[in-house]
Amino acid sequence: MKKVILFAACLFTLSTAVNAQETARKPKTEKAVKENLTPEQRAQKNVDNLNAVAGLSDEQKTKVKDLATTRITKADAIKAKYKGQAENKETMQNEIAAVRKEYRQSVKAILTPEQIEKVKARKKEGKGAENAIDAND
Repeated sequence: MKKVILFAACLFTLSTAVNAQETARKPKTEKAVKENLTPEQRAQKNVDNLNAVAGLSDEQKTKVKDLATTRITKADAIKAKYKGQAENKETMQNEIAAVRKEYRQSVKAILTPEQIEKVKARKKEGKGAENAIDAND
């Protein structure tokens, strides 16, 4: 009986160790996956999200993708500029917020009033059109 209990304890310990090694290899968060995307891929993701909400035309998709790529590139440059400078975190956030506001206003200029209303409605639902436009701008 002691051998059976000892064998079960060893088996449990071994299986726990194997599972711990497998989970260590997986990305811990979605952010880790996001970091591997190029600015163009991230911009395309923004366009896809906005298209799902507002139903963009092909011309609008192209314009929004260009704007999103520019916004992402500027934001990445700002992040790189202040990397490792904890004392400048607020300054960095303010600069990125200005870039986002400029992007939202540019996107609003491209969308039709009906599309803007769809985005606002989606935002009120809490699902939001991520980084698309603000109802307050």
